Amino acid sequence: MGSPAARSPIITSHPIVDAVLDRYRPQLGEEYDAYRNHVLRGFNYQLRLLGVDSLPDSAALAWAIHDLGVWTAKTMDYLEPSAALADEFVDKFSIADPDLVHRMVMDHHRIRPVQEDRLVETFRIADLVDASHGLLRNQIPRATVHSVVAELPYEHFHRIVLTGIIRHAVRHPLTPAPMLRW
Repeated sequence: MGSPAARSPIITSHPIVDAVLDRYRPQLGEEYDAYRNHVLRGFNYQLRLLGVDSLPDSAALAWAIHDLGVWTAKTMDYLEPSAALADEFVDKFSIADPDLVHRMVMDHHRIRPVQEDRLVETFRIADLVDASHGLLRNQIPRATVHSVVAELPYEHFHRIVLTGIIRHAVRHPLTPAPMLRW
């Protein structure tokens, strides 16, 4: 049977995600759908990793902004600019722990596990599931990945990311992947 979240419907919209992404629609431009779907795929994977039916608003905000610095700051060294975007929204969405939002964003490309916080660690894993096209699935069944992607297609998201990484690496060969953290 699995956990309730494993049987839960796929979340295809969230009020916080939608409000934040609508605010940055001009910066995202033609890549809006690709980024929005990435955000919501990660959101769904985190739900399933936690075995819950909903995420706290802090996680929804973190999903919305976690990579936005790529577009708002126009850089692949985007973790700090992305995390800083949380400050615009913590009051609007009554986020009680803005530091938690910052940790989810800053640690989502961390190579080592985040032992001290399950929410931050499942955020990291969920992003990795999506970044790897579901090849690295942790405890998420392959069928679940296929279902989530069917509802929220990739829209060339991985090509957009790879193109950005290659451009950055050519210009900054000593720091080809600045978003990775130990």
